[in-house]
Amino acid sequence: MANRPKKLPKALQKLSKPRVDHIPGLVIAAPASNSGKTVVTLGILRALANGDIAIAAAKAGPDYIDPAFQHAASRRRCINLDPWAMTQDAIRDLARWHIGASAGALPDGQSDGQSDGRFVLCEGVMGLFDGAAGGGGSSADLAAMMDWPVVLVVDVRGQAASAAAIIQGFANFRPDVRIAGVILNRVGSPRHRDMIMEACARAVPDIPIIGAVMRSNDLALPERHLGLVQAGEHPELEVFLERAGAIMARDIDLDALLGLVRTQGTDHGRVAGTNGNDGTNDTDGDHGRDHLPEAGSQVQDQAVAPKDDGAAVSRYVERFAQNNANYAAPVTIAPLGQHIAVARDDAFAFCYPHLIAGWQAAGAKISLFSPLANEAPPQGCDAVYLPGGYPELHGAVLAAADCFLDGLRDAARRNLPVYGECGGYMVLGDCLVDGDGISHKMAGLLPLETSFHQRRLHLGYRLVDIRQQCPLGNVGAVLRGHEFHYASTIRADGEGWLNARTADNRDLGPCGLQKGSVFGSFFHLIC
Repeated sequence: MANRPKKLPKALQKLSKPRVDHIPGLVIAAPASNSGKTVVTLGILRALANGDIAIAAAKAGPDYIDPAFQHAASRRRCINLDPWAMTQDAIRDLARWHIGASAGALPDGQSDGQSDGRFVLCEGVMGLFDGAAGGGGSSADLAAMMDWPVVLVVDVRGQAASAAAIIQGFANFRPDVRIAGVILNRVGSPRHRDMIMEACARAVPDIPIIGAVMRSNDLALPERHLGLVQAGEHPELEVFLERAGAIMARDIDLDALLGLVRTQGTDHGRVAGTNGNDGTNDTDGDHGRDHLPEAGSQVQDQAVAPKDDGAAVSRYVERFAQNNANYAAPVTIAPLGQHIAVARDDAFAFCYPHLIAGWQAAGAKISLFSPLANEAPPQGCDAVYLPGGYPELHGAVLAAADCFLDGLRDAARRNLPVYGECGGYMVLGDCLVDGDGISHKMAGLLPLETSFHQRRLHLGYRLVDIRQQCPLGNVGAVLRGHEFHYASTIRADGEGWLNARTADNRDLGPCGLQKGSVFGSFFHLIC
């Protein structure tokens, strides 16, 4: 590797003060799905967590499964930030709360391991510029909305100089989106890496290559019909995360990645790879290309610049977390009640943290219970929430869970709101047919029969208009969320309490069922 010059270019030698309204964060994105950005993100989160660097992990879009893995990797809560479903103010409030939630809880900003960190590291969704039909909802939209730099993870299998063309095209596609760094993924050899870096040095000299992750069979996670298996079902998750963390610490310049956060929100933050302020830094015009770790080596002191450079911005990031330590989660949806029983186990795992935190911020008490453990909704609750998940994989267990099912029926008899989403909706019905064609009797609170034996994909963002009064809103109110399942409806008697539209406003007609205080649909509520 070449030696680094001792000075920055003159245009980059002065670091301005950070903007006082800026929320620190960055987005890890890719040109397309299946580029490996999830595993790269998980490895980065674990490597930083092992280095006692607190990060507020987030996932762009409506995904449920990746955030559970990020929670495990970072040892902290992960939230969803959805630029299609959420307003800019809601996203800013969520990010501010997410960063500040634990900063003031313990002395010197120490974390209790359960809450959040100093800046948001957000994994993107699909390709960087891919969003909903009709526009909006892309990772690029989120990055532009929050003025967060983007680290692009590029799968370089089967290409060399072409990777530089991809990076150049992405860097020039939208002027309001800044590709601040690149991680080459699935690199075949040191020679392969060098060929790509030489091409990038010519095509995109202002964008730093901050990592080159070597191809490895050790970086694979199993998948299911909705994506990855759930984090709790991975038998050796900790082993995998430690392995991924070690590989990312070896192959990615993590100090350079952190340096991208230190430069954002400043007058010069639009220039990639800069974090010095006195002209004595040893970063050159290649912005870190020449100090990537050799394949198989350990990263040691590989920073773009010494850690005390950009001190003004670093102090701002620290102060931001401390100043927002008591910032309340935004209430995007009014709580179902004042004491809400929330089902939580492997059959009912698809629940957005921001909804629960918002309900708590509004004064509601949350009590968790496990239907798979045959637990009834806790005594004293005045509402029940059954999120989505994989009930079809546990049909026999749920059908035999008499305490759970009787508890739901008792809540309905007492006229308590009982709300089910997707899998929770199916459990409220009369029966559920699993993938093997076996029918399982469910709660019988809604005139509904569903089947996974007759599979059909339902996917996409949804706008839903409330047609019947319910605890989620008044008639005419519009809710935003998404639908993602393979179930088919065999029978649904009654008029839908919602009317659904696609993201591009195509009418899908009535959906969902409501009977007394029991209501639900395949719609996953975001806000």
